[in-house]
Amino acid sequence: PAMADSSSSSLSSLLGDDERRTSPIPYRVKPLEYEPPIECKCKKKAAMWISWSDDNPGRRYLKCFKARDGGCDFIGWFEGPHHPFVQTLLIDLRDAVWSLKKQKASLRQAVAELVEKVEGLEDKVDELKEENARLDGFEGEKEYLEGKVERLERKKKLMRVLCAVLFVVAVFLRFG
Repeated sequence: PAMADSSSSSLSSLLGDDERRTSPIPYRVKPLEYEPPIECKCKKKAAMWISWSDDNPGRRYLKCFKARDGGCDFIGWFEGPHHPFVQTLLIDLRDAVWSLKKQKASLRQAVAELVEKVEGLEDKVDELKEENARLDGFEGEKEYLEGKVERLERKKKLMRVLCAVLFVVAVFLRFG
């Protein structure tokens, strides 16, 4: 039996092709874990998948398990179509799940970018702390040098006073 599996153009704008091909929910039963087995043209158990197209949302179908790797062209529906109300409901739910997954991926990307920025800021803070520690070392050196300058200024004043005294003594001795 042939099957039509198309997607709406609204999905194309919402998601990329890879995202549209993935199931919006995890499979509860693995593709080969159904009973009774149905064989494909290769005489192997066919895999059971779930369609998420707009035409057949949530509808299970059978396909050759090796179809992508050179298997046969066997494909068929496992069950009939859903009631139109259920079909519309499944499409809305599928689109909501895909939209939430896309939002989640965007939020994860935003968080990763923010973490990267925070790490960069942490590195900058570490650099500033190192610079501050280095400057703190200069602060002690600055205080030492300021004290030395102050002592030299006092010695300079004392030398001026001594020079003045010596001048007065020399004048007194000469004219005395």
